[in-house]
Amino acid sequence: MRKLLTILLFFGVLAAQIQLPSPIPLPSTVIIDLDTETYDDAKLFELIREGRIFTFLAKAGATKNPELAAIRQSYMTLFNITHKIYSSVAFRVAFIVPYKIIGKYAYATSNSALAYLLHRKIPFEMELFPIENEEAETLENALQNVSGRKFDLIVAPVTMKGASYLCTQRLDTKLFIPTLHRNRIDCMNNLISFGGIDYYAQIETLSRLVESNATAITVSDGSSISEMLSQAVAQTLDVKEHLSLDRSGYYKNLIAKHKDLNQSTLFLNTPVVKSSLFLSQLTLADFKPTQTLSTQINYSPLLLTLTQYHDRENMVIASSIDTLDPTLTENIALVNQDVRFNWLNYATVSGLDYFFSLKTGEKRLSKEIFSDGSIDYNVMLFEAGLYRFIPKEIPLLIEDVNDSSVYDGYEEPTVYDYHSDMME
Repeated sequence: MRKLLTILLFFGVLAAQIQLPSPIPLPSTVIIDLDTETYDDAKLFELIREGRIFTFLAKAGATKNPELAAIRQSYMTLFNITHKIYSSVAFRVAFIVPYKIIGKYAYATSNSALAYLLHRKIPFEMELFPIENEEAETLENALQNVSGRKFDLIVAPVTMKGASYLCTQRLDTKLFIPTLHRNRIDCMNNLISFGGIDYYAQIETLSRLVESNATAITVSDGSSISEMLSQAVAQTLDVKEHLSLDRSGYYKNLIAKHKDLNQSTLFLNTPVVKSSLFLSQLTLADFKPTQTLSTQINYSPLLLTLTQYHDRENMVIASSIDTLDPTLTENIALVNQDVRFNWLNYATVSGLDYFFSLKTGEKRLSKEIFSDGSIDYNVMLFEAGLYRFIPKEIPLLIEDVNDSSVYDGYEEPTVYDYHSDMME
């Protein structure tokens, strides 16, 4: 018995000594070189002898002496210096934010951008220029306040009204509008880029799922974005009816008047809450659409929460949100912001990442590319599953099927490339 107790105590001591590595990363160091003097190799050796190690690290980056380079690398490893050494602030960005117009999105976009810049661990300057509205005088004053401040980028999450004015102005700094896609506005200003979702591309992709004899019905709520989506559907497909939802949230009578909703192809162009209410009341009326299609406007986990599975059983949603660097995504989540489902935050960070990389030469953390002054998003389709959004294959266009270049001669053709209520 005593031997058994001794063995148990021995293993107990071993278990108590087990140490797991901490999930908290080691701190890293960034050196800012504020000395404008240039140091030759002799001076660099003198710095080492004098023990002025951090001055040496700041000045020895351009040396071609292999001994000095080896010493510098040793000290950088010792002090966990993993980033470039910058002589001053590496990136300056200004945010012109019409907070009374875009509401909560003003806070969301600026905080997502701040989390991105902090994640980069490189000296930066970010300044907010809050404005109450998008009147010409207000925007002009904001541009004057920014002008001459040597910012590398201006980010302006504005609506169509604000963008129309900005496009007519003479700028001395690149300006990025994350709320609109270039195809939504006629802008000839080469210094302005856009990052909004391409809803037309999403609708075109969704339309490939529609049978030729389907009864297509669009649903909107009268808002500008909702009406724009319904009009885009009507330009792509033969739409039989268009329904407009009011603010009451009670749609029983409206549904009863439109028997064609049953077995229809429904394009739901309303925000998540109204979409959920409408789908639930369709079920109560014992109406079952053949398929329900929607764009980015309903790509939200809230949809899975507010509806029963049988309400959304045949629902397919288009999204253009790809994956960012996972650590960056988590760091943004720490400031209570989301870039996995919130497309405006995602667009803001993707655009900022592009211009930040251009200025600093740092590796990009976003996959999105710019084309013709706008982010060129991929379109992905998802089924609204029981607990999550499930990737769905995108059907090929007829011309793609007939194009022999789709085939490589050995494998089946690649069907699609899947990488693992919004503003106007």
